[in-house]
Amino acid sequence: MKPRQEAALKGNVLYFTGKPCKHGHITQRRTVNGCCTDCEEVKNNSKQRKEYMSAYAIEKRSKLREIASRWQKNNKGKVNAVTAERHASKLLRTPSWLTKEEKQRIRCYYQLSAMRTRESGIPWNVDHIIPLQGENVSGLHVPWNLQVIPASDNFKKSNNFNG
Repeated sequence: MKPRQEAALKGNVLYFTGKPCKHGHITQRRTVNGCCTDCEEVKNNSKQRKEYMSAYAIEKRSKLREIASRWQKNNKGKVNAVTAERHASKLLRTPSWLTKEEKQRIRCYYQLSAMRTRESGIPWNVDHIIPLQGENVSGLHVPWNLQVIPASDNFKKSNNFNG
């Protein structure tokens, strides 16, 4: 019988194998999960955890960037929605009274724009019908002020409102 199983049958919280863990610690392990106590201490100690995570990020920087880049390429609609939401918030044009459903509708406009761009090969944009920073009028970042139009039409329209 293995040491962990023996310890569990005896009701022990810890057991010892004499073998190093994957990080090289030769110490007792927890019966419940098999994790070495030194590794758990590193995980639980916030200063050591931060040091470990920063070292990990430096070591795996290119791999982490690759993962993030791939996610962004596969989720253009979500990325564009978050970017536009941040931009609109900075302009104080997103009202606090929007419901979750209305915020979801806004995200859908950006996903629709990304899908149309992907499917047609022609760039599409989400346009504010009444511009957020128009010359004579300023609109809000709300679903009923959005439309999905080809990018060329959006550039022609610029920051104008013809209503």
